[in-house]
Formats: sequence, C-alpha cells, structure tokens
Amino acid sequence: MEVNTNLISHIGIIESINNQHFIVKIISQAACSSCQAKGACITTEQTEKKIEIKQNEEIFFVGEQVLVVATSTQGYKAIFYAYLLPLILLVINLMILLVLTKEEVIAALGSIVSLFPYYLLLYLFRHKLKNSFDFKINKQPNISQYE
Repeated sequence: MEVNTNLISHIGIIESINNQHFIVKIISQAACSSCQAKGACITTEQTEKKIEIKQNEEIFFVGEQVLVVATSTQGYKAIFYAYLLPLILLVINLMILLVLTKEEVIAALGSIVSLFPYYLLLYLFRHKLKNSFDFKINKQPNISQYE
C-alpha cells in the first residue's frame, strides 16, 4: 500500500446524514497525546470537531467509522487564514499605531481591536470559504474507535 504524503487524514465517526452532506465528528488530539506522562500532565488536549462533507457515491451509515481526508495544501490554507494572516495584520497595525501614537498601550489595544473586522469578514464569507475546502471520506474497516 502506497502512502501519500500530500494528504492529511483523521479518523472520524459519521454523526448525521442528509441528502447532500455527511456530518463527521473527529477528535483532534495534541501531539503529546501518546506520551507516557499524559495522565500527570495538564497540557494534554483533546477537542471534538464536526466537519460537513459532501456526499459521494459510497454508502455510509450513522455511527460508522470513516477516514476523513484532505490535501496538505488545504491544511496550509487553513493555517494561513486562521493564524498567519491575523498575525501579520496584528504586527503591521501595532507598528503603524506605535509610530502614530507613540503610546505602547494604545498601540497594543488598537492592534488587537483591529482584528475584529478581519474575523467579522471571515464569518461573513464562511460559506464561500467552506466551499474552497474539499474533504473526502473513505471506508475504514476493522479500526477500533479508541486507537
């Protein structure tokens, strides 16, 4: 079996099915989730995410365990919109406000407040962004849910 390094995959469970979409629940775990000391560590993090995926020709059932797959390019695009672009905007606004006001506190608060329009735009264009991400699901036979 050939492994494609350009794909990102997570095991998920189909939560609901409608005429056009599957809602798949995946559990994201921090990188340290396999650590021997995770029981004593307070940084272990596990979050549940729901992903809407367009139906394909295969037959799936609610409660079925599946493999959710996306390209690494889509992952990089998500990182850019969620983390990198806001950081760039924050730093640019901080520098501009620092030069204009010469007050660090005002510049810091102003640069943080300047991110609200960015996140509002992301929210307003969420449907258009959602269409630019294309997730696929594949059958996953004989995989334990608690792997």
